Amino acid sequence: MRHLKIYRAIRLIARAGSIRGGAEALAISPSALNRAVQAFEEEMEVAIFERIPGGVSLSSAGELLLDMIERHLTEFDNLQNQLTELRNGLSGTLRLSLGADLDAGLVPDVMEAFEAAFPGVSLEVLTDDTTQSLLQRGVDLAILTNPNVDDAVEVVLSQSVPLAARRAGPGDRPPVSGLWDIIDDRLMLPPHGTGTRTAMGHALRRHRLKEGVTTTLSAAQMLKHKAGAASVCIVPEIALCDDGNTAPCERLQLSLGKVQFAVVRSVRAPLIRPAQAFLTILERELDRVSSSDAAVQ
Repeated sequence: MRHLKIYRAIRLIARAGSIRGGAEALAISPSALNRAVQAFEEEMEVAIFERIPGGVSLSSAGELLLDMIERHLTEFDNLQNQLTELRNGLSGTLRLSLGADLDAGLVPDVMEAFEAAFPGVSLEVLTDDTTQSLLQRGVDLAILTNPNVDDAVEVVLSQSVPLAARRAGPGDRPPVSGLWDIIDDRLMLPPHGTGTRTAMGHALRRHRLKEGVTTTLSAAQMLKHKAGAASVCIVPEIALCDDGNTAPCERLQLSLGKVQFAVVRSVRAPLIRPAQAFLTILERELDRVSSSDAAVQ
């Protein structure tokens, strides 16, 4: 397994941008790590890193090597996880990135169901409204609205979901028939970069309206925020939740358009078994919610 150690060291150095940064992550001295890298470069008969002021950068050969290293380490880690699962049942770690307009409602509920079904699997969740964490192999799955996809990622689950609006305060205010009726209210919106914020921008331009006063929050923060009476929060339908912790509010019957809810993975990394199990639960819950909405309509 000696080659795995130098592979991991090279990856850490590339991410840190310096020998010193990689050495700190490995808890060894920079000189020892530098000697190990030089020995590997001599063995490969190619320079992996170019020394620059303040650190190192990958050479052209180093970039090719790192791509191979990433795939090799991912495949080896996946093999280890599978062997562990064979011994102990489903285990390991599932790493997810979640768009800020989806961190309430359905997806957190699915996470709870997953934790209950697979107590031996650790769950790591971070907020990212792009596929960047996925491309850097920091996560196994990215859950987003209207993601930008290319040949480096694959959509493994997708569904069109409507946007929904809730207005804080008592329900005896004038009725709302369109977006123009709430434009003077404070709009509580997810951050720029989310599919929801982009879709709302399109809707406003379509009606020749301008965005007025806003409060930018994640879906989870938004639904717990004690805003004034003249405020309307807008999130994907599946991000709404009535858990008893939100302020009293009125559901507005507005047609604000839809966003594409999507789960994406890197095409260069295998789909680990915990990710497959999570997708099964998520797809089941999406089907259940869709069936319920169709019955109501």
